[in-house]
Amino acid sequence: MIECIDENGYFRAELHEVAAYFNRSAEEIYEYLKLLQGLEPAGIGARHLQECLLLQLRRFEKRHALAEEIVEKHFQSFAEKKWKDVAKALNVKLNEIQEVFDLIQTLDPRPASSFQNEKSAYIVPDVVIKWDGESFTVSIFDETLPKISFNSAYYKRFSSNQDKQVHRFIQENQQDYQWIMRSLEQRKETLTKVSLKIVEKQRDFFVKGPANLRPMTMKEIADELEIHESTVSRAVREKYAQTPFGTFELRSFFSSTIKTTSDENTSSKQVKTMIHQLIAEENKQKPLSDQEIVHLLKEKEGMVVSRRTIAKYRDQLGILSSSKRKRYE
Repeated sequence: MIECIDENGYFRAELHEVAAYFNRSAEEIYEYLKLLQGLEPAGIGARHLQECLLLQLRRFEKRHALAEEIVEKHFQSFAEKKWKDVAKALNVKLNEIQEVFDLIQTLDPRPASSFQNEKSAYIVPDVVIKWDGESFTVSIFDETLPKISFNSAYYKRFSSNQDKQVHRFIQENQQDYQWIMRSLEQRKETLTKVSLKIVEKQRDFFVKGPANLRPMTMKEIADELEIHESTVSRAVREKYAQTPFGTFELRSFFSSTIKTTSDENTSSKQVKTMIHQLIAEENKQKPLSDQEIVHLLKEKEGMVVSRRTIAKYRDQLGILSSSKRKRYE
């Protein structure tokens, strides 16, 4: 049964299947599961998140009866922040539900995660962009690419061979080598041109910081470089740039245009930055609605954005709706 524990600590087998496999009763297997759930760390052996949290709550030296009841009997409503329904059902105040929520936040939804020893994945930038206060330098870091070499001695030895198959094999491989080298050079050249154009168009970003990213599309770059938009897309796909403000995916420098009240344009990323800032500074007891954010962006920043767009950007930022952000103190 221990072998049925996944990397997060959850029991990933059906009790009746385990019982059938070992020719034991389901009741006996359930007793073994409870034994397993009594091990450290608390929450190990749970079959789902609800059970995982409940197992941890029951390990507390000072038991929290309300928290246990909420997780055991009202978990779905609690998770969806339908707290008024939960408070009414249990005849408690909303601030008590808030206290339970804060307590649940301290629990570990992945109790076995600390045992994982996966190696950290580090991003190696493809482009290095530096600013010395006066000018930019853009260099392509291609050390991570596999090194390709051509065995000239082998080629010379067999190129004069009279056997037609050998001669054809040698010629085809020489042509393949030249094609690969041309492709790599073309890739490097395209990436360099696109990177230089990004620096040219996004100068304020590289000098002042991410908050100064301006609207820019791949088509705009493609038109100026006189190449196809798909070429730009392929050039920046899964590529990263090391900048004075950290390492960024090259795709992140492209964003849609948002109109402003002053007839100038701003980028969707700037709008997202402002949404994040407004929500971070809001009164959590009276969180801002999407419509209120629309009004504040227009009034304070001159950004003209619809309520639906605010909701979409908020979702992309992983920010909950106002009703789910509300705190009851």
